[in-house]
Amino acid sequence: MRHNPQRLAWSVLIAAFFLLVALAIGIPVGVRWYVNQATVARTASVEAIVPTIVVELPGLSTDVAVTARRDNIPEGASIQTDRTSQGILTLFEDADGEIVLGTVQLFASTRVELVEMRTPRFASSSAGVRIVLEVKSGTARIAATPSGHFPLQFEVRTPQGILLFSDASVLVEAGNEETEVSVRYGEVVVQGGGVSIQVAQRQRTSLRLGQPPTLPVAATKDLIVNGNFTEPLSTGWQVDIERLSEDVEEGTATVVRSGGRPAVMFDRMGTDGEHTAVGIVQKIDKDARDFVSLKLRMDVRLIYQSLSGGGLQSSEFPVMVRLDYIDINGNPQHWVRGFYYRNPDNLPVLYYGIQIPHETWYPYESDNLLEELADARPARIISVKVYASGWNYQSMVAEVGLIAE
Repeated sequence: MRHNPQRLAWSVLIAAFFLLVALAIGIPVGVRWYVNQATVARTASVEAIVPTIVVELPGLSTDVAVTARRDNIPEGASIQTDRTSQGILTLFEDADGEIVLGTVQLFASTRVELVEMRTPRFASSSAGVRIVLEVKSGTARIAATPSGHFPLQFEVRTPQGILLFSDASVLVEAGNEETEVSVRYGEVVVQGGGVSIQVAQRQRTSLRLGQPPTLPVAATKDLIVNGNFTEPLSTGWQVDIERLSEDVEEGTATVVRSGGRPAVMFDRMGTDGEHTAVGIVQKIDKDARDFVSLKLRMDVRLIYQSLSGGGLQSSEFPVMVRLDYIDINGNPQHWVRGFYYRNPDNLPVLYYGIQIPHETWYPYESDNLLEELADARPARIISVKVYASGWNYQSMVAEVGLIAE
């Protein structure tokens, strides 16, 4: 069969026309897509507030110890603090490090990875900034601050779920079993177990592997375990007994019921004039630098005290509470209050002695300790001790709580 030159020519012309149309449309569309989608990797800086921070850089076989500041932290880098160190990871939008997109406060014993940090390559791009941070373990306060140049998508991954936000401040506490999320300001979408929920300002939620997030509740949290004594006293507490010699009859601390609720009773009715103390102690070991409020509360009932007031040195009350902590300057400190109902000898009770009614449940709540303690405010809570001290005494405590926000 002979070819038709005329038909072939028309076919070539038509193909060339459609190719021209495709190029006329495709090239501008392709260019526009590239302009909108093209991104460039950015870097961060890490600053050691308390040295030393360890940085694991991709492609390097050895870790880098940071005692002051290090710039140009790239995608894929891991940053870790030990039990005493803390630092700040700062995320930048531009190569010059002048426009800050967010900060990550790293508390003690924390490990994070900067998985991804991308910004649009072109100023006319309609794409946004994408930051992906993985909190592998520990505690991190993440504050996102969009520059306004581009939309910001911040993704935080933990072993149990994912957080999504663009303009928020959120505290992430990641453990092996559970991640706790507290929102200081803004709104955060929390995903886990195939379910997404929205957590608003001053709310918190928790995540467990394969399970949906818990429903949001107020961001306040009780640091005390078994403060209502509904479980055996050995849950969360240790009994602490003090006496001058083995010949001195010791006091006891036992769970009883009073007014239909559990309470701990401190009881010592032996030879008068002999000093003893008995109490319950709970180890807290909690970083407090991110708290905005910290209050101690408990109900106190005084039945009997043989000593007047708080004794000669204002140190022996029928109920006392003591908070041991490390202050923001790294110094060991304690905060104490004592409760009494009688002081016939008019002994000094100093500023921490509180007189309350006899044989009556007295609800006590401290002021915000972060404000009260000011320059010596807690950086880390060590323990809480509730006890009775003196000669002979009978007293009770219930609903012990250390409320943090």
